[in-house]
Amino acid sequence: MSNKTETSEKLWNRNYIMVLLVCTLSAFSFYTNQTILSKHLTSGIGASMTLAGTIVGLFSLTSLFCRPFCGLMADRMNKIVLMIISNILMTVGLIGFAFARSIPLFIVMRIINGIGFAIGSTAQVALCTCFIPKSRMGEGIGYMGLSMVLASAAAPGLGIAISQALGMQAVFLASAAMPVAGCILLMFMHSDAARPKHEKRRIRLEDILEWHAWAFSLCGGMFSFINGIINAYIVLYSDLRGIADISLYFTVYAVFLFFIRPLSGKLMDKKGIRLTVLPAMLLTAVSMIILARSTSFALVILSAILRAIGQGTAQPSLQAGCINYIGRDRSGVATSTYYLFGDVGQGIGPMLGGMALETIAGIGGYQFLFYACAALLTLGFVIFERFSRKNCLR
Repeated sequence: MSNKTETSEKLWNRNYIMVLLVCTLSAFSFYTNQTILSKHLTSGIGASMTLAGTIVGLFSLTSLFCRPFCGLMADRMNKIVLMIISNILMTVGLIGFAFARSIPLFIVMRIINGIGFAIGSTAQVALCTCFIPKSRMGEGIGYMGLSMVLASAAAPGLGIAISQALGMQAVFLASAAMPVAGCILLMFMHSDAARPKHEKRRIRLEDILEWHAWAFSLCGGMFSFINGIINAYIVLYSDLRGIADISLYFTVYAVFLFFIRPLSGKLMDKKGIRLTVLPAMLLTAVSMIILARSTSFALVILSAILRAIGQGTAQPSLQAGCINYIGRDRSGVATSTYYLFGDVGQGIGPMLGGMALETIAGIGGYQFLFYACAALLTLGFVIFERFSRKNCLR
């Protein structure tokens, strides 16, 4: 294949579309079983609630430890081959879920599945950027993120429906069929752009972590920190406030996120990253302040809308800007560094939040938590404003 795919301004080329389909299958595979995994572990295998939570959390821990090496592999291996390997590992883990009847075996399969997903999530972005014109990187990454948004909204319901009709084993087998379908699609992809472009050399620290991506990754990690806080504590907060139907917060958030992400990518490509990231960080901070002061369902929904607009604008811009800044040849390590900060933020958010809530009881504890999130994003605004100005990012 010639370099035309890489240099053309055409975004919707065959390879890009195929990678998007593989990403969507992978995301659906994850979310189809994720929300009912704890129930299966406790009622189906007999794990305690604490052990079930630990096993579910192994996925994130595995991802955290694998992430730095995923970027190295994505930069030094054929990205299509790496994607096939990741899909095979996910399939093995999910089939293992279907037939595991002991806790130790389930743990092994959870780790295998987590390794596959960690490799795949990094390799997907690295492969996708091979077929996105640099001038449309923000738009391309924005559309790519829609697969996760769509899956998070639709796949849990699919998993629950399958479990009620056919049982949990069918859920895991259906989840396993999705990465198998992804493998089949990948086998029809052939591109020189997916092959590594630099010679093999001794592994250095900068091949595992891209320090020049720190500002993009740190700010992206702040949004993941807030995600962890919201996911862990908003239901408990709404109970204290006496606000019903809080599940609609996530529905409204997902709907607005779905429409905002591609539009924000186009805006970044045309107007620059400062115009998308800086106002978006402040808007998300405002959404957290509103959430802290919410006493009605309407204010909670307003907070969800503002957060979706802010986060849906900033996160794809930060990820696309990170790849543009570091360079396409190192998109793997740039992506893994960005995701690594996200994994850390997602993980420590609920931990620090729990410590704060134990120290400050009642509504005041939650308000402190949400105000702290707003302050964190304000700090992120200052950091990225100075970084982008110093490095002449428009």
